[in-house]
Amino acid sequence: MATIGTTAPAQNTINYNDLLSSTLFAYRKTMTDNIFKQNAFLAALRQYGGVDYSNGGERIAQPLMYETNGSVKSYRGYDQLAVIPQDGMTTAFYEYGEVAGTITISRREERQNNGEAAILNLLEKKIMQAEMAIKAAINSQLVLGTVSSATFVPGNDEKDLNPLGWFLRKLRATDPTSTVKVGGILAATYSWWKAQTADFSTATPGTNSFAKAVTTYKGYLNALRTMYNTCANGADGTAPNLLLATQGSFELYCNSIQDKVQYTDLKLAEIGFDSVKLRGATMIYDELVPDVFTGTAAITKGTVFFLNTKYYKLTIDKETDFVTTPFVEPENQTAKTAKILFMGNATSSNQRKLGVCVGIDETIAA
Repeated sequence: MATIGTTAPAQNTINYNDLLSSTLFAYRKTMTDNIFKQNAFLAALRQYGGVDYSNGGERIAQPLMYETNGSVKSYRGYDQLAVIPQDGMTTAFYEYGEVAGTITISRREERQNNGEAAILNLLEKKIMQAEMAIKAAINSQLVLGTVSSATFVPGNDEKDLNPLGWFLRKLRATDPTSTVKVGGILAATYSWWKAQTADFSTATPGTNSFAKAVTTYKGYLNALRTMYNTCANGADGTAPNLLLATQGSFELYCNSIQDKVQYTDLKLAEIGFDSVKLRGATMIYDELVPDVFTGTAAITKGTVFFLNTKYYKLTIDKETDFVTTPFVEPENQTAKTAKILFMGNATSSNQRKLGVCVGIDETIAA
């Protein structure tokens, strides 16, 4: 990058395009790690196997199994076995979401920060700025999404990533999922694709999986355990391993078990995030978890999402995992710009193994 002239006086010339591009490329892995580590939900997804990779394709395809093999039965001796074609397999499809950010350095900034060390310091600050912006965007899109008619949808004309409230919705007397296709499949038509939902504000289930009028710590613990077991039901027996709550619902659980032995995820604690165990799952909170009960970002009633990362994934295109492009100078500007690119989306391959608890009274005190 730097060359010394062969004749006096010696000259030191720095190719800033190569310097900036190579530095940004070398920093890519650190930047990607920081984006995940700086957010409890993304850090936990990576920790618990909730990040997967795809290799291109028009959309993200998730194979599904919704029925057992009907040929299995007991037999004796020369009994004939059932040799029949088996159905019960289909595929859910999810559109790729794309998130991009740019890092730009003007010629004026280059001249004002003359010298290799000064330019690298400036670039470091711009990378940190981009990290913060991308982390905030991805976290907001995955956790909160956009509020639309008291439900949560991918914003920006469905260009954003799929939010948790899009997969896991409150079920009312008039079921709002009747026209919502998750992965292209309508849960109102195919009951095996219906997520587990629970209302903690009433004892009347309605169209939810169950309901409990929760008014005490004990009742809250019992209701959370019921959701855990309900999500664990099924042939493979796997249970939720990651719970994401509103801050108040997280603190309510901590208060409910304050006289009991509490276990935390040590690896999450090492990078600065509070967590607590519920059965085999780790519970964390995020300030952006919405109020699914009222369908707003502002919290009136608490929410707890129950996730099984065997079936809920952040699926990333392996060639667009926060990749960085070289710095390019446009014709009409004296500035250089590099792009940071992400392509992927949140996906589900078994809605029955996921759940959401809504209508939680976070003012319970005993």
